[in-house]
Amino acid sequence: MADHEEEEHEPRRITAALRVESVSEGGSGGGGAEPYGVSGQNGTTTTTTTVLERENTRVSGLTITLHGVGVDILKGGGLWKRLFFWKRRGVPDPEEGAKSILHDVTAVVRGGEMYGLMGPSGAGKTTLLDVISHRLKHPAKMRGSVLYDNHHPTMAEVRRDASYVEQSDDVLSCMGHFTVFELVLFAAMCKLPHDKWTKEEKIQRVNQVLKQMSLDSAANTVVGNPGVGLRGVSGGERKRVAISMGLLYNPRAIFLDEPTTGLDSAMASEVMHIVKQRLQRRGCTIVVTIHQPSPVIFSLLDSVILLKGGRVVYLGPGGNDGPCAYFKSLGYPYRTGYNIAEFLLETVTDKAAVCDFAQKFQDSDLCAGQRAQAELAWRQHSSGSSTSERWGAAKPEVGVRRERMRFANTRAGEIWVLLRYRVAPKLRMGWFVMSKLALPILVGGVYATFFNNLPRNFFGTFATAGLLFVTVALAGFLAIAPLEDFRGEWALILRQRQDGYYRSSSYVVEKMVQELPYGILGSVGFAVITYFSIGLKMTPYAFFFYTLCSFVVNIVSTACSFGVASNIHVEFLPQVVIHVWTTLNIMVTGLFLPKCQIPVWWSWLYWISYQQWTWSALMLNQYGEQSGVEQSVIDGTCEASFGDGAKCSGGFGSVMNLLPTLLQATGGFTSSSNGTSSNKCVQMNDFALNMFFLGEGAHSNMWLCLLYASLSLPVFLCLFYLGVWRSTRRRL
Repeated sequence: MADHEEEEHEPRRITAALRVESVSEGGSGGGGAEPYGVSGQNGTTTTTTTVLERENTRVSGLTITLHGVGVDILKGGGLWKRLFFWKRRGVPDPEEGAKSILHDVTAVVRGGEMYGLMGPSGAGKTTLLDVISHRLKHPAKMRGSVLYDNHHPTMAEVRRDASYVEQSDDVLSCMGHFTVFELVLFAAMCKLPHDKWTKEEKIQRVNQVLKQMSLDSAANTVVGNPGVGLRGVSGGERKRVAISMGLLYNPRAIFLDEPTTGLDSAMASEVMHIVKQRLQRRGCTIVVTIHQPSPVIFSLLDSVILLKGGRVVYLGPGGNDGPCAYFKSLGYPYRTGYNIAEFLLETVTDKAAVCDFAQKFQDSDLCAGQRAQAELAWRQHSSGSSTSERWGAAKPEVGVRRERMRFANTRAGEIWVLLRYRVAPKLRMGWFVMSKLALPILVGGVYATFFNNLPRNFFGTFATAGLLFVTVALAGFLAIAPLEDFRGEWALILRQRQDGYYRSSSYVVEKMVQELPYGILGSVGFAVITYFSIGLKMTPYAFFFYTLCSFVVNIVSTACSFGVASNIHVEFLPQVVIHVWTTLNIMVTGLFLPKCQIPVWWSWLYWISYQQWTWSALMLNQYGEQSGVEQSVIDGTCEASFGDGAKCSGGFGSVMNLLPTLLQATGGFTSSSNGTSSNKCVQMNDFALNMFFLGEGAHSNMWLCLLYASLSLPVFLCLFYLGVWRSTRRRL
């Protein structure tokens, strides 16, 4: 499968390209720390120490310049544009309007400082953070420029130099069955280059980061998922776990969206103190959105960006003096003893205030200073000079530049990491495994009670055909279960793909490989229950083929559900599409309507329907290529064997009167002039196949039919891949 990810989107951490200064950080060493629950190996101490020392360095904080930045939200667009996201990002239709949510933001975020984005609800804090971190979501359109160290960064540079911690902890909840150590280790395996770090070194790095974030005591505690009642670490620890995952590769900047949401004042202060002490000491640039910080948290901010209605009303020093002095100059003096953050928010949102705070800031010396710095950065960008060059950082060689643009692992390595460190922990969850296996086994038990010991006569043939049909048709409806599992982790996929954890193709392969053992075990269990209780053809070969058909139709149906869900992101619509698609496949299978009776405008679906081909294969397996089969004629009772002298009349009335014509049309019966049978014996196998127009042409070989059914699998996998790749790709 071709992978469309461009090489420039592939990150690689190369610390040699950064200006670094060694610092000592008490308690954050870890060169000799043993992993939690994992023993280190001898002979790796020297290498591990070298790698950890390289990551335990002071980085040159990222300088970020915003030059005339504005953001518009596109209006309209209709349902179809929202369904498939095919609309080009940032390109509004002429007939569509746009609502501005950020207006002409010009600012310079100095490297190594901690900035707080504040403002009332709806002021544009998260949008501005998304702009700074290059994570602006569709259908928003950005105006202006955002520079990293005075140049437009590639996506590889954004992933390499910056880390983003979202407000929502849905991502952690999706992996709530992981322990803290397992979750951070998974991030390390995905983000740290495999050719620069050994497994032991990655484990050492995880231990080091957990210790830095004061999580070493909770390393073996599950993260938890409150939504399903799975208890785990506390709220403050969850926030620190999210931050830890972003610190593994020692970023130059970290962006935190509302890190104190849902925490009490003590936990919020603890989280922010750790961020300030452990990250800023290393030179990391910190930008954090915070709605209403406590006085303790507000005092930690080096600078404050205050927004109202998408406009900057203050950008200057933090602490107690800067904002108070500025607003005092506007005629709004600070009241002693009042929470400064509350004072600022109440002042700018006071409906009685006649001051245009945004315009006042535009006219202030603070704004003039920011504009001057932004203009200087823009001129240096135009001339090709960058901040890193002025700092004296070595410009990486071409080979190094290419090297850091790759993902941390090869495609095969990504698949192994996903299977080993994300899928394997799921096996501990008994309810997850049972939910995968219980449904086909339960359905098989229900089938066994309805179709138990079917008679080998005309009516048993129809019942058997119906059973094989339901076996195939129900697989399409049962595929809703894996679809819901996929949709539940969609937020996780988006986040990890944005952070460069793995390629789209690697995820698609991992997801399908994860379904294989459940598909195999479920198909075997279903076959064992139904095959022998119903009394199908008793040969090992036929039983094996029956099981294989059950597996193929289930795995193709699962791939179909993934393909639909990855491309359609409107609530409940994927389920509707799957139900409609399965119903259409049922109608053209050949049981309800013979092939010659299907309308010409639906005949194309007959030839591409994987359910039709699977049902045909099962019918050929049951009734084709048999010798010594029983022959019967009709006497009007289901239980009686077909005997000599039977006539086409009896207890079944008008239905039985149609059988001579039906059998004559299928070549199994001829009628005499007096209405009695002149050929009293009918071979039911030939009758069953001829009745449904099987046994000739493409439908003459059961293995060929199963092959045609299997050809739908690569089609649905390509659809699945394109949906994941298109929905998660990011371009600058």
